[in-house]
Amino acid sequence: MRNNILNLRLISIVLCLLFLQGGLAQDYYNAPQTLDEAINTPIVKDNKSHKVIAEYQTRQARIMSEDRNLKILMTRDQEVIIVTIPADLLFDPNATELNREAANVLQHYTAFLRTPDYYRMAIAMYHDNTGSEQFCKNLTDKRLQSIYDWFAINSSVKYLSKFSFGQSDPILPNNSIQNRRQNRRLEIYLIPGTTMIDQAKRNILR
Repeated sequence: MRNNILNLRLISIVLCLLFLQGGLAQDYYNAPQTLDEAINTPIVKDNKSHKVIAEYQTRQARIMSEDRNLKILMTRDQEVIIVTIPADLLFDPNATELNREAANVLQHYTAFLRTPDYYRMAIAMYHDNTGSEQFCKNLTDKRLQSIYDWFAINSSVKYLSKFSFGQSDPILPNNSIQNRRQNRRLEIYLIPGTTMIDQAKRNILR
């Protein structure tokens, strides 16, 4: 009995030392509190890795841009891809449950969460200014949760963070039907994770 207790204590000490030295740190993910934090974490520290990742992400963005329903942008000096999906492709008017076609749209992004910390993904939901501010915020919160739940069932949410903005941050003035449609949107941010950064450092990112 005494030997078993001693063995358990030794195992605990070894695990603690491994964690402190970074041996288990790759399994630890501290979820970002803001969208800006999500976009800017983790940092690519050296120029060589940055160039490799920027070229890789640019190729990915070029492939995604073939879908004319989506708007593809890049930020953080070509390291992060932003995919904008009209909310009308995912939800019926004022609905908070995903429509029948939503899975066909979202399934293209499950692969980005398949390899642990290869990508970190942030999803941000927006609405137009139809209705009160509180109505828009509640609607956006529930829609965002539906998308998050879909990824939880169909992929992984370990490296997925979510942010709801309601009617704030419109990309166009809410003065026409077309403009309001564009303001109702889901933005998906595809951010290089530590696994991708490590492959870039070792020049094996393809």
